[in-house]
Amino acid sequence: MRIFFSLVLFFFLLSGVSQSNETIRFIDINYIVNNSNAGKSLNKIIENKNKTIDNEIKGIAKKLEDKKKKIVSQKNILKKEEFDKLVINYDKELKSFNNLRKKKKNDFDKFRIESSKKILDLLNPIITNFLKNESIKILLQKEKIIFADDELDITKEILELFNNKYKKIKFE
Repeated sequence: MRIFFSLVLFFFLLSGVSQSNETIRFIDINYIVNNSNAGKSLNKIIENKNKTIDNEIKGIAKKLEDKKKKIVSQKNILKKEEFDKLVINYDKELKSFNNLRKKKKNDFDKFRIESSKKILDLLNPIITNFLKNESIKILLQKEKIIFADDELDITKEILELFNNKYKKIKFE
């Protein structure tokens, strides 16, 4: 009796899978964001902004380090009150520097996220329209797939459509 129910269950499961006519495709969104014309220009902007911020932060950090060395070298020369005053001023500058560094990092991260989101927002209608035109019922993200036939990948087609529609995007 158990074998009979197992065979019936197996038969229904097998027939359901074999008669599925759903159109399934997958896409690599990260590839499109990084390799589209807009994505490449965004990556250059991000790289330049990051270098500028790093150089600015390193310059200020070097000045603070030099100031610290100067204060330490004057420890035995200055009166205790004058030395304490210099140390307090240095601590204030150091806190200000740390706040500036944190603010610049947060602003940079915010810019990077918002710019990527802008590309994704422009990409979304293109993908949606493509799915409708091609009668695709299910679209999967490539990173979540273990094995799949490359013929199901629509990444290059979407990338081409995106590049044709958006030659350049203003991010700043």
